[in-house]
Formats: sequence, structure tokens, C-alpha cells
Amino acid sequence: MRFWFFCCLFTIPYGFLFAEEPQSYCSMDRVCVEFVSNSRGVDVYFHNKIATKQTDTSISVSAVLVNMKSSKPLPLIAVLRGNRKVKLFQLKTISKKKKISYKIQYKWILGNFLSKHNFRYIYDLPFDSKLKVRVSQSYFGQKSHTGDNRYSIDFGLKEDDYILAARPGLVIDTQDKNIEGGLDPKFKESANYIKIQHDDGTIAEYAHLRYRGVLVKIGQRVTIGTVIGHSGNTGYSEGPHLHFEVYQPTKTLRKKTIPTKFRTQVSESETLSEGALLWKREMGSPIEKKIVDVDGTFICDRLDGITQEGCKQTSFSKLSPIYLLIPILRPDVYKFQLQLQKKETAIRYEYTWDSKKEDWISSFMIPIQDFQDPVDGEWVLSVWSNGILQKKIEFQLTSI
Repeated sequence: MRFWFFCCLFTIPYGFLFAEEPQSYCSMDRVCVEFVSNSRGVDVYFHNKIATKQTDTSISVSAVLVNMKSSKPLPLIAVLRGNRKVKLFQLKTISKKKKISYKIQYKWILGNFLSKHNFRYIYDLPFDSKLKVRVSQSYFGQKSHTGDNRYSIDFGLKEDDYILAARPGLVIDTQDKNIEGGLDPKFKESANYIKIQHDDGTIAEYAHLRYRGVLVKIGQRVTIGTVIGHSGNTGYSEGPHLHFEVYQPTKTLRKKTIPTKFRTQVSESETLSEGALLWKREMGSPIEKKIVDVDGTFICDRLDGITQEGCKQTSFSKLSPIYLLIPILRPDVYKFQLQLQKKETAIRYEYTWDSKKEDWISSFMIPIQDFQDPVDGEWVLSVWSNGILQKKIEFQLTSI
């Protein structure tokens, strides 16, 4: 949601306005305008009815007036603080002998257009420390990270994974009643979300949560690592993930997303790129120096649709191929070297290949069928990349 727009029109035959019950109208049942008549004209009030005391709402108001003038120049841009009703201006009658009319138009967006992002702030990864998660789409992603959303990040969380606060702040808006999602434009306003306002006035949005996936309330203060919701697939989405962005309103009340940096296992301050494999590094632990996910590197006798959990074998036959699968932490061009050594012998084979820049996982088929030496026995597989040993794997090999 970028902003919401509302318009109302009133025409009165003569320029006399009598004291009567105030007239109030609301946009999205949230930001409301109230007209209070008096002998001089109309006082115009605004308030955000669901806001907390610290919630900022930027609002732009314009008017088409007949036989009336505003006490302040219009269009007017202002910031509503909290849910308190604020008189922004008065519409005064020019001549009481002529009819008057006023048409009020306003648009609004959560946040303060005067806020300035603290670019030195380093964000925490918004998921559980037990998880390893790929960035499925980063800045300027062609699927959906264009225009106002250009500095957004999609984390490849699974359905129902916990979402954690990446920065302390105040929960200012939530939605978790939507149940549908997909790549149809009709779902663009159907994402469940949480919005958290930071101490510098910027707002973090966590989106595409599952139905009933919000675990915090408006007005609740959260700290880094507070569990705030469950990942899902609502709204304009091609699969379960977490959409994360930090934004501030512009003076024209558009949403301006802001580049962010995160503390990851390989850096104290990293701008996340598409395809990056991430996990949280414990405080005090050293930065990960290796190029691949060592724990996620494994061998298997099949390739399609296989996972590490589904392939825990340690014994292989020469009659079947052996595949090596290597998850790359930051996709780029790397030179890999594979060394196969039969234990307690001089039998040794070596292979080299280069990964492609777009590879998230590099795979290699070991041509066991071509071995001329006796293969039965214990073997050690060593994986090297850019001259650095990444992992050793021991396994049994038989000729049948």
C-alpha cells in the first residue's frame, strides 16, 4: 500500500452554517476528516483512529472552494502524531448572501515524511537462528522489486516459519485476515503484514504472512529477535516467503524504500544480493571464511529433487554415478577442485570446474564408471574452492 485517497463534497444554498452534530468521514476506516460548523465557517479536523500515541501519519489535503477561503494555504502537507484529533485549518465564508460549497480531498500514508533514516544502523536477519535461508529476490528484482519497492528483499522462508523483528520499534499496523495469494494482480492488496515504526521515524514492513499469522498487537513495542509472526503466501506472491522493506514517505506521499545492511555469517555489515545463503552468526563467533555451506555439502547417487535429509547414504556402487552438491554462500564464479583419494593407497583422481555466476548450488557428477583401478574400499573426497579446503567426505565404494 502506498497511500490512500479520499474525497468529500458539500454544497449549502446560503452561507450560513448552523451549530449541529459534526460530520465525520473515514478513509479505510482509519484516517478520518471531521467538519465542525460554526458562525464563521467550518473547522476541519483530522485524526488516525487506529494510531498509537507515537504513530506518525503523513497527510496531504487539498480543496475546491466556492465562496470560501482557507485559513492556511492549500494544498497542505502535515504530520498527524498519534490518534489525537487535530484541527488543520478553517474554511471561512466570504459572503453570507451566496451559496457555499467545499470539496475536500486528502491522501495519507503511515510514517513521517520529514524522518531521516539512520544509515549506520545494521539490521538483524528476520528469522530464527536455526534456519539457513536464501535471498530469493533482492534490490531491483524484476519480478516485483521495481518502482517504489526497488529496495526490498525477499527471504525464502517456508510456510509457517517464525518471523523475528530485525530492529526495535513500535507496532503501528497489522493485517492477517487475508487468505489468498498468487501472481494475479488482483492479489496486490491482499498481503497480510506487520508494520513497525523505528526510533528514526522509518517503518519496516514484513509482508505475505499466513492467515492469522500476526503474533503482535498494534501499540506493542518489540526488540531485536522478538517473534512477531508466521511466514506465508498471501498477496501478490509466487510462493511462501517473507517480503522485507524499510521505507519512509516522501513529500508527495509516495513510499520511498531505503537500502539496508544486515549482520550475517560472513559480514558485520552486508548489503544482501539475490541468491545469498544466510544464517545468523552467534555473538562473539568468528566470521565465516568459506565460500560454500560446509554442512549442506553432500554426495548422493541421484540428483533430481534430492535433499540432504533424503540422501544420507555412505556407501556407493561403481555401477551408479555419484553426484556432489555444493550450496554456494554468495553466488559468483568460483574455481572448484575435487580430489578423490582411496585410503591407504596411492590411487588418486582430481577434477576441476568453474561455477557460474547465477549458480546457487554447484553440482558435479563423479565419473566412477571410468575408474580403471580397483575401487572397493574406503575413499576420501576433498572439496577445494579458490585454493581453500572446504570439506572432506568419507564414503565406501564397491564394484557391484
